[in-house]
Amino acid sequence: MSSAPESQVDDPQIIRLVRTLDSLTEGNLAADSLVAYGERAIAPLETFLLHGAARTVALPPCRAARALGALGASKTLLAYFQQGVLSSDPVVLFAEDAVRSTVARELLRWPTEEVFQTLWSAATQRVTSGMIEALGEFQRQQTIPLLFKTLEDDPCRDAAMDALCKTPKQTVDYAILSLRGKTEVSLSGASASRRRRAAATLLRSLGISRAEWQEMRQTLLDDGDAGTVVPTVAAGFPVAAPEDVPRMIQALFRVADKLNCLQEDEVLHLLETHRVEANRATSQIVSKVNPRSLHQKWLSPTWRILWHLGWLNKEDGQTEHPAC
Repeated sequence: MSSAPESQVDDPQIIRLVRTLDSLTEGNLAADSLVAYGERAIAPLETFLLHGAARTVALPPCRAARALGALGASKTLLAYFQQGVLSSDPVVLFAEDAVRSTVARELLRWPTEEVFQTLWSAATQRVTSGMIEALGEFQRQQTIPLLFKTLEDDPCRDAAMDALCKTPKQTVDYAILSLRGKTEVSLSGASASRRRRAAATLLRSLGISRAEWQEMRQTLLDDGDAGTVVPTVAAGFPVAAPEDVPRMIQALFRVADKLNCLQEDEVLHLLETHRVEANRATSQIVSKVNPRSLHQKWLSPTWRILWHLGWLNKEDGQTEHPAC
């Protein structure tokens, strides 16, 4: 990036527009106007982004980053990450996370090795959703462990899952190895519950083979979390052996009373789609039901599921046995 001449850098109109980036109502228009000035606006914007005072509001430097991206100032955006200094103030750091995300997204205009290495280095220091999105576009296998770690992080989880879907084969392989305790990122134990839930959802989305199902079924079907069990069963139905089906149905009913309304609908869809297998396996579930307690438990997802499947009579609470 070449520096603008001193007379241009000190252009009072450009300086006024840079200051206007802080305006709630006129900041976006100021950013667009700075882009219209072309290269003359790069140096003041660089000063604003790289050398401005610490901020607790992210919008003004985000505007500057987007303007610099539009102006082709890749070196300035790279320099933002290469500074490598993070604030110790948590409020400032929260605002900086938004700026880091914006700068990362702007750097995707230049999908070079230098950009990848800069983003990778910055992400290993502190990751943000925008950095995950940007790294995902490179589809590099080396990012998979970091992405799996990030599945634990609520703000970054969706971005990490989207990024992992871009490397489907490697993602499935890594998930299976993690379930076996063969990677640096564990999917076992209570502390990894959110990663395990996200991994089950990924495996359902990406599809698995019968051999992969056999590797994952024990750990994930035995989980006590409905958010893990439901996508696990959904992933398994297309590839599981017939002898696995009863255990899958039992796993669904084991977590049934923990289902939210969306999960309940998904369970109903799964059981109705595989109704023959479900009817055979559900007989054992129904045999343990006390019909007399029906009216006391009508709010239970377990009861509603059994009703929808036709295993319980809504009028008198008696169990029924639909033909298989």
